[in-house]
Amino acid sequence: MNFLNLNPFLRVLVPFIVGIGFWLVGFENTPGIVVLSVIYAGCVLLHLTMIKKSREFQKVLFGLFSQVFFLLAGWGLCRYHHHKENPEHYTNLLSSEPEYYSGYISDLPSEKIKSVKAEVMLQYAKIKGEWKSATGKIIVYFEKNETAQKIETGKSIVFASALKEVAPPLNPNEFNYKQYLARKNIFYTAYLKEDSWNSVDIPESFSLYGFSQKVRKYLLNTYKESGLQESEFAMVAALVLGYDDEIDQPLMNAYSHTGTLHVLSVSGLHVGVIYLLLGYLLSFMKGNKKMVWTRVILILGVLWFFVLLSGFSAPAVRAAMMFSLILIGKTLFEHVETSNIVFVSAFLSLCYDPYWLADVGFQLSYIAVLGIIYLYPRFYNMLYFSSWLGDKIWALCSVSIAAQLATLPITLYYFHQFPTLFLVTNLILIPVSTVVMYGGILILLFSKIAFLSKGLVWLTAICIKFMNASAVFFDGLPFCVIDNIHLSLPNMILMYVLIVLVFAAIENRSYRMLAGSFVLSIGMVVVSLFYDLAARNRNELVIYHSDKTSVLSVFKGTNVVQLSDTVPDSRLESTLRENRIVNDVISERKRSLSGTCLVLAGDKKILYCKDGKLLSEALIQKINPDHIWVPGKAVKRKKQREHLCELENIIISGRHYKKEGCFDKAYFTQKDGAFILSLSRGLARDGEFTSPQIK
Repeated sequence: MNFLNLNPFLRVLVPFIVGIGFWLVGFENTPGIVVLSVIYAGCVLLHLTMIKKSREFQKVLFGLFSQVFFLLAGWGLCRYHHHKENPEHYTNLLSSEPEYYSGYISDLPSEKIKSVKAEVMLQYAKIKGEWKSATGKIIVYFEKNETAQKIETGKSIVFASALKEVAPPLNPNEFNYKQYLARKNIFYTAYLKEDSWNSVDIPESFSLYGFSQKVRKYLLNTYKESGLQESEFAMVAALVLGYDDEIDQPLMNAYSHTGTLHVLSVSGLHVGVIYLLLGYLLSFMKGNKKMVWTRVILILGVLWFFVLLSGFSAPAVRAAMMFSLILIGKTLFEHVETSNIVFVSAFLSLCYDPYWLADVGFQLSYIAVLGIIYLYPRFYNMLYFSSWLGDKIWALCSVSIAAQLATLPITLYYFHQFPTLFLVTNLILIPVSTVVMYGGILILLFSKIAFLSKGLVWLTAICIKFMNASAVFFDGLPFCVIDNIHLSLPNMILMYVLIVLVFAAIENRSYRMLAGSFVLSIGMVVVSLFYDLAARNRNELVIYHSDKTSVLSVFKGTNVVQLSDTVPDSRLESTLRENRIVNDVISERKRSLSGTCLVLAGDKKILYCKDGKLLSEALIQKINPDHIWVPGKAVKRKKQREHLCELENIIISGRHYKKEGCFDKAYFTQKDGAFILSLSRGLARDGEFTSPQIK
């Protein structure tokens, strides 16, 4: 049968996703969506009249109308979920300069090094002595003290603090944290000192989400009191409750490099394991018509209770919704297309929150499931094992290969790496992580029975140590991961089309499809050459924004020289890595900046000085630099800056609090972003530097 006939809901999902996509890429105004709708309608009409050769006018008109309707529905849903449209949203009250805000903690607080971070749902704002209704969510950082550490989900607070808008990315190819939070309808933050806020005793209104957070905190405390060590507690909390805030970053990187990062979060894997276990335990009820719906209710109840324990995390909600629909569909109908149910699940998930479409986890989970549905049987049928153990091992390998191949383009695009040992690591860590998850659940169930709880803690701890040791061991192998891969967005799309074409050609034995896949491969090579040519023609200097480190990079084609005064922190290093990958850097050299240096790049001279008071007028006149670069902390004191205030070619990187009448002509990376300077081509200097001295 035709693919669309087997998956009719795809006709609804595709225009719905297109409408959401239009909003996400920036077409938020009505005229823009009207123009795009007309273009989309033209494409659909062309498909219906020419490709499908449909001659029935009513069918063409209905198909055209339904496609445009669901496109506009996706776009309109995004507009509805955009909380700034609400006139009571706090962003619409900021011009009135509220003196106080009131709200409640809406998520589980997390401790940072110097603060306690929490999401606060605002309820009221005090403007000119009058309390007015306000809505919207902000992120609050409490000054770390005993009171802040005891704050709980659902607790109401009143505070006096100016709200600070989330800053946009200031460096090229930096993670857009502002956009990430905006898609969660969070636009502002606040830092509260000890004397600027108070908790208030307001009766809490019941909410299922708030209740789940309290249950979650109670279970986390149960784990802490069970005797689990810090690393073991962090792993169990992540596997069972989706709380991964306490997992060390090096350990997280080890799981990422081995292709097993998915085992550290409550996701489709964990919900699927519970679904399969419940299905097996309650299989005796399947043949009894009177007990069939009792079985369905029991499985659904346990699945959604597990979602509640995870704090209604997005991956758990999506997975539970998917398995719930599969269970109900297979109970109601004798024959049901699983992929069509997956499409229904994706549609309902996006109806709940259309911004999930931009979430990498959403994309990976649904693509992985579809890959398993279509590719797993084809890989599994390639080999036959007579033994039960061999068959189960090959089945697990087939699932891993199918999921890895389906998600390969998107993982290369976002993460720029390919875990070469994913087959071995998944074969080892997935079964062990399943045991850990079951052990974590049993620890909660039998926490009051001392001898049984201790035995479960001991067994679970051994499994966790084995998991971590395995991940670290494989990560230490030199061939564990192929890193720094640059896959452009056009090539990611072409790669997905190529995968579909190749498997369709094999299944249908179509030489025409095979020839099409060959042409597509050539197209991918052409796109890669285009990006490579652009990279080879790049000649520029970049001074990055950073509060802690002074960093300058000189790009000449595919080569880069990086100069810095200290080792960049993890966030800046991630940005530097992303910038190197996107620009197809092949060769990199690192050098240290110290004291006063003259950086020679192309036809430009950049004078760097770590301390502003060392920049004498004689030194500047002798060198005659094109630009003078100082970190913000170097001109913090008056003596350091008074003789530099009138310079027109000065660049100040990092945090700097501008004084009135001083540095009016300066370039501030804190305000203007990274300083990017184009260089002349063909010159030999590519980041050489000297230490000038004036006697």
